[in-house]
Parts: sequence; C-alpha cells; structure tokens
Amino acid sequence: WFDEKISRHEAENLLMSKGVGCFIVRASQNSYGDFSISVRQEDDVQHFKVMRDSKGSYYLWTEKFHSLNKLVDYYKTASISRQKQIFLRDNSQEEKERQGGSLEWICQEGFHMGGAAEED
Repeated sequence: WFDEKISRHEAENLLMSKGVGCFIVRASQNSYGDFSISVRQEDDVQHFKVMRDSKGSYYLWTEKFHSLNKLVDYYKTASISRQKQIFLRDNSQEEKERQGGSLEWICQEGFHMGGAAEED
C-alpha cells in the first residue's frame, strides 16, 4: 500500500475506482522525505499528511506509532477522518467481499501509512 512515486492526482484517479477506505501511502509532494495517505471516501479522496515527532514516531492526530505499518493497522479499526467514519481497508478485504474469498488484490498495490493533519 506504499507507492513512493505516485502523485496526488494519480492517487485520486486510482482510488476513485476503488471502494471506500481503500488507500495509498505515498511520498508527500509538498515536503521532501515526508509521507501522505490518500484515502477513498464516499464521494472523493481525502489526503492526510503523515507527521513525525522528535523521536521519529509517526502520527496523523494524537495517537503515535513507531512505524507506518502500526499506524495503518490502527486506522483499520479507528476512523482516519475526523469528519466521517472512514476505516482503512486493504485489498484482501474488498476482494473477499466482491469475489467471495478470492485473494486477488483490489485496493492496495503495496502501500504504507503514517499521519497528521490533512494535506491541501
């Protein structure tokens, strides 16, 4: 679910054909060395900038994590959005629902995640 080279616009185009909660972690276009998470919502794609504290922990809001993997796992069961209930979903979840158990990928194509305020 990590794609270092995908742009914000490309992430939006890709995710609009996926289900709500599908996401991509990508290199931030605004801050070199930082990450953003693009998440499919009902009518659009929302982008979140992944923040890092002085100890190197990743966060979006108040919860902090030692790795992007831990951050992603957390937001599979806690809403990533402050405005709506949006939970991160991986490919296997969506594909199992669509194919009745098939393990083909749909949402993610090898992405990661971190967190902070919404990215413009």
